[in-house]
Amino acid sequence: MSGILSPEGRVSSVLNTIGDLIILNLLTLVCSIPVFTIGAAFSSMYQILIKIARKEEGHIVGPYFKAFRENFRKSTIIWFIGGGISLFLAFDIFLLSKFPFFYSRIYQIILCIFFFLTVMFTLFALVTEAHFENTIKNTIVNGMKFSVIHIFLSVLVTALTIAPFLMLHLTLRLIPLFLLLGYSGPGYVCGLYFSDLFSRYEKENAEQ
Repeated sequence: MSGILSPEGRVSSVLNTIGDLIILNLLTLVCSIPVFTIGAAFSSMYQILIKIARKEEGHIVGPYFKAFRENFRKSTIIWFIGGGISLFLAFDIFLLSKFPFFYSRIYQIILCIFFFLTVMFTLFALVTEAHFENTIKNTIVNGMKFSVIHIFLSVLVTALTIAPFLMLHLTLRLIPLFLLLGYSGPGYVCGLYFSDLFSRYEKENAEQ
């Protein structure tokens, strides 16, 4: 069979990618259940997503768990730091919402900005850890550098990561969609960006 419906056609390619993303999303959800493993689950997901974006990955399950084992220690430490700060800020934002004062709203906005930045830095650190071999300190620093240097795209990537959770908070009708593509759907878009970003840095380092 030839054309767009052939195994090598565009439709088949899109359907295969969606199927891979669903499998990847379910794996990430399952591996996130213990909570303290969320960092490793996200790092592993992005490691696979970057390979999908580069059309390097043919399988999902085996490589995902291999990445999960390799990323576990460093990603868990990064998650404890970034996730801990994020949860603390989120709790403070929730408490301030109970006070109907003008100044409490100002503090809320300030804390929301810090919350967003913390999520952004943590996300970039986890993705950087999945792609580059480095110490935890340098991984966090490099993740922050990536996000600051490319701030506009970084804000977009972070917003895409947070958006499914905000939408789920607004309506539980999106739970089926969240279970299928809540992590990996936005993550795939972000993975295309990360793939291009890291390719540029890898090229620059190779030329030095």
